[in-house]
Amino acid sequence: MSSANANPPNAGAPSGTPPGDTIVRKKSRKGPIIAVVVIVIIVIVLGGAYAAGWLTPKTSKQSLTGAGSTFVFPLMSQWESSYTTANVNYQSVGSGAGIQQITAKTVDFGATDAPLSGTQKAAAPGILQFPESAGAVAIIYNIPGVTATVQFTGPVLAAIYLGKITHWNDPAIQSIQASGVTLPSQPIAVVHRSDGSGTSFVFTSYLSAENTSWASQVGHGTSVNWPVGTGAKGSSAVTSTVQTTMGGIGYVDLEYALVNHVTYGTVENPSSAFITPTIASAASAIADTKSTFPNGAGDWSNVTILNSPGAGDYPITTLTYLVFYQDPGVAFGSSYSHDKAAALFAFLAWTLTTGQTYSQALYYVPLPLNIVAIDTATLATMTFNGGAI
Repeated sequence: MSSANANPPNAGAPSGTPPGDTIVRKKSRKGPIIAVVVIVIIVIVLGGAYAAGWLTPKTSKQSLTGAGSTFVFPLMSQWESSYTTANVNYQSVGSGAGIQQITAKTVDFGATDAPLSGTQKAAAPGILQFPESAGAVAIIYNIPGVTATVQFTGPVLAAIYLGKITHWNDPAIQSIQASGVTLPSQPIAVVHRSDGSGTSFVFTSYLSAENTSWASQVGHGTSVNWPVGTGAKGSSAVTSTVQTTMGGIGYVDLEYALVNHVTYGTVENPSSAFITPTIASAASAIADTKSTFPNGAGDWSNVTILNSPGAGDYPITTLTYLVFYQDPGVAFGSSYSHDKAAALFAFLAWTLTTGQTYSQALYYVPLPLNIVAIDTATLATMTFNGGAI
């Protein structure tokens, strides 16, 4: 006969507990209470931290907008992607539109290949300008069957754009070509800018200097009444129009010609040498110019790099300019913050230093040290509501 269990069910249970029943003890409520208290404390701490600004997201980068020159667009586009301290958005709308937009204060800065005229400066009180790059205006063409480089002179180019020379084998063109180069009877299709263009300002200024008929009948400017030809908006459109038009001729920044593989010619300079547009020949023209460079508040309208006298100078060379307000707080009013003014100042300073290192790869001339010094002194005059930036 088996012995009784040593520990019967409910052994040690309080009297009155039915056999076989399990005792369930009440759980302590201290744990949930502590958890609630901790959560409340966390909420209070976070609320206080937010109120104190500790948890406010960091201020986003300032945004700067610019507009103007298509000539400088490839370089400006590189600057947009390379400059990371602020968001820079540049609109390639032509120098004329860029000047209009900075005058209307719809952008933070403008870019133009034509220095501001006295009238334009008067329309934008407090405006400053300084060169930010330089380059060559190339004469591009599309002549079927011609592989040799075509040579041009100022008078011949003026006659073409006046409509007085209409075929590529005109004696005036043929006579200035190198020995053995024969041009076809292909009609010349003139292409020019249809929009307000600093490149047009440079080209028409050159034609005015080279041909008295052009100077008296057409003159120079960002927009002129072209005697003949087809208009195209922007350097890209001029380039593509010449590329697709048999017998076409146009004028663009050297970078557009090189990147798009458009043929371009040499141009005779004052030393009677036919010069290829290159970084070196444009830099030489800047070094040899007889122009005196003023400060950023001065009159740049008579500054020119055209027809510099050196033997290796490319004759259609130009500076391009950034235009901006000396005191953005005064110019734009209360909508312009000190932080944004500081961002504009920092970007402009960057274009004169690190920004210049991108120039040569894109076929622009890095600014010489004497111009950088003038630009730096101009930038140092910037203020915000009369105080330091």
